[in-house]
Amino acid sequence: MKLTTYTSSNKMSFKKNILHKILAALFAILWFAFYFTAIDKTDWWIENILVFIFIATLIFTHKRFIFSDISLLFIFMFLLVHIYGAQTAYTHNELGEFLQNTWDLKRNPYDRIVHFSFGFLLAYPTIDLLYNNFKVPQKWVGTIANMLILCLASIFELIEWGVSEFTTKETGETYVATQGDVWDAQKDIVLAWVGAMIVTNTIRIVRRKQ
Repeated sequence: MKLTTYTSSNKMSFKKNILHKILAALFAILWFAFYFTAIDKTDWWIENILVFIFIATLIFTHKRFIFSDISLLFIFMFLLVHIYGAQTAYTHNELGEFLQNTWDLKRNPYDRIVHFSFGFLLAYPTIDLLYNNFKVPQKWVGTIANMLILCLASIFELIEWGVSEFTTKETGETYVATQGDVWDAQKDIVLAWVGAMIVTNTIRIVRRKQ
């Protein structure tokens, strides 16, 4: 997990990187598969607006910002977790229902899993971006990564609030997925932060031992 500065040999183009091709092809296949089997097409489109923007940003900035293969794998895993949830509008996710029934939970926990995954899976790519592309000092990179994850998680909750205000009541409730919990937004933000803290502190411990 040691981070190193990239050299020109690491800046492999998409055409030459087999892993990137496999991840892109697999994601495209699953994306369309989840779309055609989605139970709520309106919610699916709303859920995927940020995905469209994120992927477009990666494509247009791939020559400027270089990510390691590990980072791209983590990004792929998070996007996969997200689009799988969008297929069933989160609140009806089959994995969540299984966990809910198995552990006798009050709500479908898949939404919580995604928010935790946001911090847990995107913390390393964030560190990668800050350290290797923006040259943030090593002693600060973990702290700033945690702050960014916390900030983005908060912004997403504001987006959810906006969607609930400017769409129909049914679409808003499906998208926000509070499931009756008035503290849903705060809990989601904390889970993302906890996920990021686990990764950044693990990296910090590994570095000290090295």
